[in-house]
Amino acid sequence: MTIRQATSSDLDALAVLFDGYRVFYKQDSDLAAAKKFISDRLREQDSVIFIAENTEGDLMGFTQLYPSFSSVGMKKIWILNDLYVSVHH
Repeated sequence: MTIRQATSSDLDALAVLFDGYRVFYKQDSDLAAAKKFISDRLREQDSVIFIAENTEGDLMGFTQLYPSFSSVGMKKIWILNDLYVSVHH
């Protein structure tokens, strides 16, 4: 297994995972909207997405982090907002 930061070349497979994540949380499946949402995040660079990939190159899961700030720590922090592993893995 390899963990790496997602790129635009991962968009199609990542959108399928993201759609599965949303369905897990009782949302209607909408692959087109999932693809647009992930595409926007990658293009705008307003989140960081890490993916887990097996030795065959299949995406097994992802995590998405969003930047924020800690007033107490007076520094930038990352909020882990999404974490999903496909039921097949």
